[in-house]
Amino acid sequence: MRKILFLIFYFSLFILHSALAQDAMKVLDIAADRIRQAGNVKIEYKASIFAGATEKYSATGTMWLQESKMKLDAEGVTTWYDGKTRWCYAPSAGEVNIDEPSKKEMAAMNPYTFLGMYKKGFKMTVKESVLRGEAVYEVYLRARYAKMDVKEVYVDIRKSDYQPLCIRVREDNDWQRVSINSFKGNLQLGDDFFTFPEKDYPGVLINDMR
Repeated sequence: MRKILFLIFYFSLFILHSALAQDAMKVLDIAADRIRQAGNVKIEYKASIFAGATEKYSATGTMWLQESKMKLDAEGVTTWYDGKTRWCYAPSAGEVNIDEPSKKEMAAMNPYTFLGMYKKGFKMTVKESVLRGEAVYEVYLRARYAKMDVKEVYVDIRKSDYQPLCIRVREDNDWQRVSINSFKGNLQLGDDFFTFPEKDYPGVLINDMR
């Protein structure tokens, strides 16, 4: 009798976990679809790095995204990326550095990278919570395999419109947090918006490292 009760108990836990995983996947699917529908977007954010509960570094910035393209203003440096080439302009140095970063390197700069990663290699659950006074779904993802770079992810998604408000990622022992303070979609942005406008910076030193 005791063995049967244990089996029922563990089976119930399995059913509950499966339901939570399905609900978490549904929330992320809707959020990802809403962001894709928004097309070209502008995001104002604050990014922080923590060692335990101690904030080691933080920075605010503004980011524009168009599929794989990106423009970023942060900490006095402007970065343009057209999907292949990256230009980083630092006014204090009076120069622009040009290179061709890896997709992995650029993905680390994009707070919405989770849109393409959450369906592979993660166990997930979801619960209702409150963030900044707003009702949210808190989705928790945990890596299935020790070799994965990302170990844990928390995504706080506003219930009213499925807009991500905060993303927390753990790699090794450090946590990274991106708080989304403003999100605007359906912007009209041409391809040239994501390339360095050399004519607007006469006399700047070009450091081509490709």
